[in-house]
Amino acid sequence: MNAGPIQVSIVEDDPIIRETLRALFGGEPGLEVCTAHSSAEDALLRLGANCPQVVIMDINLPGASGIDCVRELSRRCSATQFLMYTVHDDDSRVFEALKSGANGYILKSATPDEIIEAVKELHGGGSPMSAHVARRVVAHLRPRSSVQVDGARLTDREQQILSLLAEGLLYKEIGERLGITVGTIKQHIHRMYEKLHVQNRTEAVNRYFGR
Repeated sequence: MNAGPIQVSIVEDDPIIRETLRALFGGEPGLEVCTAHSSAEDALLRLGANCPQVVIMDINLPGASGIDCVRELSRRCSATQFLMYTVHDDDSRVFEALKSGANGYILKSATPDEIIEAVKELHGGGSPMSAHVARRVVAHLRPRSSVQVDGARLTDREQQILSLLAEGLLYKEIGERLGITVGTIKQHIHRMYEKLHVQNRTEAVNRYFGR
C-alpha cells in the first residue's frame, strides 16, 4: 500500500533559499512541498488546520523567530516533525530549538543529499543532526561513570551505536563503521530506546550521557 509522498512545508525568509529547497524537495521521489512561507506569522496563519508531516524551519525570521514558530506549531500539530535549518550552531540556539519542540537540527552548509536524508530520517522517527551540531551537544554532556541508567544496562554494542548516533552518523554510516546491517542497527536501537524509556536519538543521548 502506497502511503503517498511525505508532505513538507518550508518556512524560510530568504526567497532564493526557499525556492532552492522547494525545487530540491519537488525533484525528489517520495517528497512533496505542500506550502512555503516567508515568515513565522504566515506559517502560523496558514498551518494548523492542515498540518504537514515535516516542517523545515529557519531560525532567523523577520518578526517571530523560527524557535517561537516551532513552539506554537508543535502545540497545534502534534504529529508534525520539525527540522531546524540554520547557519547557527551556537549552544544556546541549539538547545533552545530542541526544547521548543524541534526534532532535528541541520546546518545550511549541509549538502542537498544530507538535507533530503535528514527529512526522510525525521519522518521515519529519527532525530537527524548535522555532525558538527551533534558533537556540540555531546560536548555539553558528561559521560556517566556507570553503563547503567535507572536500572537499564546497555550492552557494549548498544553503547557503541549510541556513541555514533551522538556524533550524528546515519544508520548506513554506523553499519559501515561497525560492519553490521542497517536492520541489525535498528533492532539494537529499538531495544536501547526501550531500556532508556525514550523515543528518539536526542532523548537517548541526553538520558544516557546526562548533563
